[in-house]
Amino acid sequence: MSYEKPIHEALDDLVEKLESLQAEKSGQIEDTGKVSASLDRLAELIADLEVQRSRENKLTQKLEVVINQLERLTKEPLFRSEAQKKDLELTLRKIIAGTRTVGQVIEIIANSVQIMFDSILKTFNDFKVTANQNTRSSKINSLDLARVLEPMNTFLRSLATNIEKKSNAESTASSEDTPGVSGSKQA
Repeated sequence: MSYEKPIHEALDDLVEKLESLQAEKSGQIEDTGKVSASLDRLAELIADLEVQRSRENKLTQKLEVVINQLERLTKEPLFRSEAQKKDLELTLRKIIAGTRTVGQVIEIIANSVQIMFDSILKTFNDFKVTANQNTRSSKINSLDLARVLEPMNTFLRSLATNIEKKSNAESTASSEDTPGVSGSKQA
């Protein structure tokens, strides 16, 4: 003797399954909306960085003009003492080093943001594909947060390394500059 469910129980089970599928689909749509909003914000930030990069390039060009003029002035024979010449040379070297550092930092930031943006787009597109495939097989799927945050982690590490290198260079330069500056004041 086979046992069959009454029609109302079968219909109740069917309604429950449809409600759970609808809730799952709503959750996926909400997640997709959040990711889309984040991507829009990221695109705005990248545009702002490009504008900032353009401004910094113009500043770099102006600094190069100033550096060239200062180099020309240092080559001209002027009536300067040795201490003044060393101070001027030291100042010029600091300006040149600062300009190079700013350029490197800008390049690191721009490259890291581009990598983050590409990775997030790839993750989002992978999520769309797997979400569409899993909707048919009724599996729950969500974004892999570790994959989204990996480029940010890389960016922060490279920025920390650059800051550490810069502070080491500055401490080395300041330890080398200290005897020369005190000697020039005594002269």
